[in-house]
Amino acid sequence: MKVLVVDDNPIVRLGVRAALEQVEEVGEVCEAADGRAAVDAVAADPPDVVLLDVRMPRMSGLEVLDVIAASTPTLMLTHSEDPEIVREALRAGARGYLVHGEIGPRELAGALRTCLSGGLVLSRQATGVMAVTSGGPTGVNPLRAALTEREAEVLEAAAQGLSNDEIARAQFLAPRTVKNYLNATYPKLGVHNRAEAIVAWLDAEAGRGPDQGRVSGQTALPVGR
Repeated sequence: MKVLVVDDNPIVRLGVRAALEQVEEVGEVCEAADGRAAVDAVAADPPDVVLLDVRMPRMSGLEVLDVIAASTPTLMLTHSEDPEIVREALRAGARGYLVHGEIGPRELAGALRTCLSGGLVLSRQATGVMAVTSGGPTGVNPLRAALTEREAEVLEAAAQGLSNDEIARAQFLAPRTVKNYLNATYPKLGVHNRAEAIVAWLDAEAGRGPDQGRVSGQTALPVGR
């Protein structure tokens, strides 16, 4: 597996490289120090996965996503916990959002595998910050009216950062059944994948409209699990 690490901080790149060197499946690690260099590197010699920071010179991580996400599996790996950035990264096509300090080599290896298999990787911290509101309404999530009781329970658990296996154990279901319930919510919510469903659920829970807080120029691309 070839991994491109994109971060403007050389110390961060060194640390991520050291972690990746402990992942058995990773055979090559490349680096880019800014967003434009990342786009050029992907175009010249596409990696299997990109680990992408958010705030960088020349092009931000969100701008890079807009260019590469459709063709290259990309995981955000950053210090930013801004809920709007988490939300926009997923809408722009990121396969996941990881926060520095939460993951070690084992967790990183699992995230890479999930990303390559088409899955979505959301750290618990990243999922949690998406639910942060400023004076938003409380009460029953209005999206529940569009779903069956079980579909709502499963989606709510996914929005809390639980994996399909964790949801299955907690709700005494088979993992495939959990996946089927999640898939059933997509047409009902007008979304295409797990990431969009989680964003829609948390937006509704916080009283935000589907386009509130969007960054101009960013588009949603399919991400699934």
